[in-house]
Amino acid sequence: MLQTFPYARDFPIAWTLAAAVLSAGASCAPRFDPANARAQFSSKAQSMEGSEPTTADPHPSTNSPAPIAVATTGATNVAVPQIAAPAQSEVLVVDSVIIPVPPSLPVESLLHEPTDAQTTHEASRVLREASVSKWAAVRAHAIEASIRSPKLLAELVPAALDDENRGVRFVACMAIAEARMPTLAKAVAPLLSDPSASVRAAAMLALSRCGRTVDFTPLAAMLSDNDPEIRANAYLVLGELGNPSATPLIRESLGKGMKLVNPLRVRLVDLAAAEALVKLGDENEIEPIRAALFAPPEQGELTVVACDSVRRLNDEVSRPMLQRIISASGSDQRGPEIRIAAARALAKLGSSRAPIMIAQQYAEHSDPRVRAQTASLLAQIGSPEAATLLTKLLRDSNPSVQIAAAAGFEAVD
Repeated sequence: MLQTFPYARDFPIAWTLAAAVLSAGASCAPRFDPANARAQFSSKAQSMEGSEPTTADPHPSTNSPAPIAVATTGATNVAVPQIAAPAQSEVLVVDSVIIPVPPSLPVESLLHEPTDAQTTHEASRVLREASVSKWAAVRAHAIEASIRSPKLLAELVPAALDDENRGVRFVACMAIAEARMPTLAKAVAPLLSDPSASVRAAAMLALSRCGRTVDFTPLAAMLSDNDPEIRANAYLVLGELGNPSATPLIRESLGKGMKLVNPLRVRLVDLAAAEALVKLGDENEIEPIRAALFAPPEQGELTVVACDSVRRLNDEVSRPMLQRIISASGSDQRGPEIRIAAARALAKLGSSRAPIMIAQQYAEHSDPRVRAQTASLLAQIGSPEAATLLTKLLRDSNPSVQIAAAAGFEAVD
């Protein structure tokens, strides 16, 4: 699945994580698998690779994380959901994690409609349980999903900053940056010396957002790194910082290095750079992102990433392109991952019926990863109709679905 570094909201949570790098998939892959796209794309997923319930290496130095497995049962009507024990058959994916943007924690859009107190308490409980899961990806998603509740985030994030998995530490820093929590600056400071370059970059952003003076010089070196994850996360952070003076540095890095990296991964990193440049004021760089919306089926990762980018950038010009992705039928119809990503973008742009129709279509999908992505879409929609479906997904038997749904409710204590 396309992974974003962690969850990367829109960074806000988009950071949806910035390290949007494709961990797998050769340029000649036979066909795009929407079930694996997001995990492959994100830095978060990259950082989670190899994590196990009880054997994760402390501060791992590798940049290629292994897939996280989750239970595969369908939705249920259990009154009080419990975090299910992950099985070892599927990759856990909750949302496009903060591509370089992304890391945009998926916090960007929670339901705006008032919700029943019992349901919000239930959502908080789900996130608390998930934050201490044996699975790194589950812990990371719990942190991302807590962004809307400063009190809950303040409760859960300290432990995440000291997590043994670099992906979780990355998400924690991005969440603090998104929430702007000066009281946690002291806890973030040590991560400026973290073994992971991605974590160091996220710590710089978090401290800057917390009002601390930060030396951003190390980011320049990250832009020339041959590791796609590191370079993409550097682009992400520079875009979030919003300083136009970084534009020449980003441009200088394009087309250099990564000669032995899968061409598709390189193109994904280039999309991260394009998004950063748009954020820094160069609106012409939106063109390669729009073009990626029409990537061939075997390069569906590019389409999903492009959908997430136009959503975060509020690109109204892309609206008809997104509508075409959703409405295509027959042999031209795209898979669930792509259609849901397009629907999320349309929901952000203010579309009416199309997003909820897509959500209704996939809310009971047999693949828990698709249901989890549907939950993120419902949170973006924010209507009473969406709230009803989201409440049902909160009671799903799969942990990734529960967490994605919990992110749609403003947690209360």
